[in-house]
Amino acid sequence: MTTEPSGALFDVAVVGAGPAGSATARWLAMQGWRVVLVERTRFEAPRIGESLAPNVQEPLRALGLWDEFMALRPLPSWGTRSLWGDATEQSHSHLLSPYGCGWHLDRRAFDRMLAHGAEAAGACLLEGVAVQRSVHQEGCWWLRTTPDTGRGTASQQTLRARVLIDATGRRAHVGRGLGARRMLFDRLVGVAVRWADVAPAERGHLLVEAVPEGWWYSAPLPGAAQHEDGAMIAMLMTDTDLCARSRLSGAESWQGILGSAGATKQRIAVARRVSTPQVNCAHSQRLLRECASDASPWLAVGDAALAVDPISGSGVLRALRTARAAADTVGELLARSHAVRGALAAYEAERDKECTTYLLERARYYGAEQRFDTPFWQRRQVLRRVPGDAGNPTLSAIAAAS
Repeated sequence: MTTEPSGALFDVAVVGAGPAGSATARWLAMQGWRVVLVERTRFEAPRIGESLAPNVQEPLRALGLWDEFMALRPLPSWGTRSLWGDATEQSHSHLLSPYGCGWHLDRRAFDRMLAHGAEAAGACLLEGVAVQRSVHQEGCWWLRTTPDTGRGTASQQTLRARVLIDATGRRAHVGRGLGARRMLFDRLVGVAVRWADVAPAERGHLLVEAVPEGWWYSAPLPGAAQHEDGAMIAMLMTDTDLCARSRLSGAESWQGILGSAGATKQRIAVARRVSTPQVNCAHSQRLLRECASDASPWLAVGDAALAVDPISGSGVLRALRTARAAADTVGELLARSHAVRGALAAYEAERDKECTTYLLERARYYGAEQRFDTPFWQRRQVLRRVPGDAGNPTLSAIAAAS
């Protein structure tokens, strides 16, 4: 971690060192801009594993981080199996992909690698630092920060930056503090349990299985990172109220729902449970801001701008790809300060277009499953209009403003 004196002036402050924030910071640093990347954690807490499609190789190579990625020793993923739409298992192999196999990885190690990649490109990385407040005045942003475990005002510092990026994930902490609002398309959560000693035949693929309560996701985890052989994550995706009603944060209730998922239950039949259920937010959302009335130089990237349903399988890949668009927009803001409003409006229009495309894709995914007449599935068959595009009807889940 690098350090900077209080009051230091940067071209760009990126708040949040997830994939989108770190990739954006690296792109900007490689272009010569002075960047500070502020991360609330020190990457110490375990994170849910991730499965990446083979074409993740493209953005990682563009960032110059492919070798660093391979040094994490991710597990090869040879394909996806699913029980969706009927009880017959379908398989999709990665063998025909021009990029080769996909990857199962330790998300904590992956996020740390990307953050250090930004630092290696010249960004100032501040770990264990929380941004408490952001104010735009005197031509720049003033960010009040404290150590995440600090108390009182003695440890507070101030950073200054010409442009501010919200990369705080679904919380969208920075943008919401500046008046933007989230539009939620569902209340999806994932209730995850980690397993060890999974049978060798089950360690090379991802499995998705639809059930009345939602759908199951299970995938291998790199055992070296978990200090376990044959590690796997099994996670039920359902809605917040359904999770609470069935008390799925309890191991006994979670195990009971697992009984209805034959394929998922079978693949961990001989495995050993090594964690209790952990509930993780997974809702889809779009952060809405009014560029016509708010032309201050800030933007959101990654899940802070648009968070997607894990069924799309595109969260990390989308974050890495849109990081480049964010970096290009920020470069324009810095080089052409008189054109801020137009650049921000164009960026938001692209995110709206991306949101529309995503909602249509998501509707197709869920529309393919017609076996269950239950609350979870009923909610995903509703015709709505896309926020921010009043003339464009599309299929999505029930939308609710937070």
